[in-house]
Amino acid sequence: MGGSVSGQCEQGALMADELDLLQEQDELLNQLHIQAARQRSCLEGKSRKRCECCGNRIPLRRQQAIPGVRTCTECQRVLEIRQKQYLR
Repeated sequence: MGGSVSGQCEQGALMADELDLLQEQDELLNQLHIQAARQRSCLEGKSRKRCECCGNRIPLRRQQAIPGVRTCTECQRVLEIRQKQYLR
């Protein structure tokens, strides 16, 4: 195998930097998808009265606070946890 130890370290650092950049880009893309989905919900305007995941009632205060809301707080929490786990 050729190359110096310092050359191999530099190459490894470059690969780590590239991986970090890809992860940052993936996170940004994910945030853009979330923002677009929220905007679509707001454009639809009308909040659901029942959660589309579990069917439980969505409290009126939540419907008013988040125009176009589609999930109850518990289902939304689970969805966000799953989303974070997917990104890892």
